[in-house]
Amino acid sequence: MLEDGKIPYRCVIGIIITTIAPTAILYLPTITYKEARQDGWISVFITTFVGLLVVYVITGLGTMYKDKTIIEYSADIIGKVPGKILGFLYCVHFIYINAFILREFAELLAGAFMVETPMLFFIIGIILPSIYGVYKGLEVIIRVNQMIFPIFMISILAILLYSVKDMDFTNILPIMENGIEPILLGGYRNLLWFTEVIVLAMFIPYINRPDKVRKLSMIAIIIIGLLGMLINATIVATFGVNTEYLTYPYLSLARYVSVGFIERLDSIIMFMWIGGVFIKIAVFHYCATLAIGQWLEIKKFKFLSIPIGILLVILSYVLWDNLTMVKYQITYIAIVPFVIMQGIIPVLLFILTKMKKILFKKTKKPKNI
Repeated sequence: MLEDGKIPYRCVIGIIITTIAPTAILYLPTITYKEARQDGWISVFITTFVGLLVVYVITGLGTMYKDKTIIEYSADIIGKVPGKILGFLYCVHFIYINAFILREFAELLAGAFMVETPMLFFIIGIILPSIYGVYKGLEVIIRVNQMIFPIFMISILAILLYSVKDMDFTNILPIMENGIEPILLGGYRNLLWFTEVIVLAMFIPYINRPDKVRKLSMIAIIIIGLLGMLINATIVATFGVNTEYLTYPYLSLARYVSVGFIERLDSIIMFMWIGGVFIKIAVFHYCATLAIGQWLEIKKFKFLSIPIGILLVILSYVLWDNLTMVKYQITYIAIVPFVIMQGIIPVLLFILTKMKKILFKKTKKPKNI
């Protein structure tokens, strides 16, 4: 069950970065600092290799099962009934993680900018264009991202560049003061975001050059890793020990930086960030819609974007009482099931596929007479 047409392979880098980066830059510097302190940038460096491994696995599965998503080829690998169960879990996963993203988006706008505005206003305000984008198809989301991605990246890099004058590089020293264990724990907290490349498992059949996807996806993960390292180092160098107490570290950096007579760039940065978050929400909304459509074996599945959108609004509003609960679940609870779904299961499917191929080759070998 494929859409008409294919999306250009050159868009892979942009869509992966915009799918991972917007919410990662919100919390990661503080979450990582609490574990790894000034060595947070090393934690990001280590986790980047995990992201590369997940890319290798997902693109490998996509190559072996052409024109199929993870919902479809799961049944080929582990059998029809187990495959259906796993497919259902992915349907739930794509919805649940998007409810998280929606709530993060609404919490930031309602808590840091427009405190008098009901949170539900922001949730509904961004889910409506997401429903429209998903209904129109993946190509529309990709083309919108082609406009948003360059501006999003420029805004992030501009803040990092203009903050150089306020950095105190002694804040990121000494390196590995407390050994490797805190660094690894900080890297573990990063896994939730770096494994979000799972969206590739739903996109590869729609890309016009699947053979190019692995290389471009790895480039995207490397860029995200470098960006994460720079952001972590910049925030720690600027705020020092106060990094631990920042609710939105990158937003605090944007408020701290001034460019000539222009101060408090946070409003401009938030405008760019909203565009990035919209793409992320639309991507996971599309994955959920496609996954449920394939699981139910519905050919015309795009109408599902409407009920899924309504469900996302409800879940994102009622599942968490406040921002503290959201951050606690992201840091300590959600990371385990999310990493299982986004990283461990694809790796297991990849290993099983390779084992089946080896066994098949052995059974096909002619016996010596």
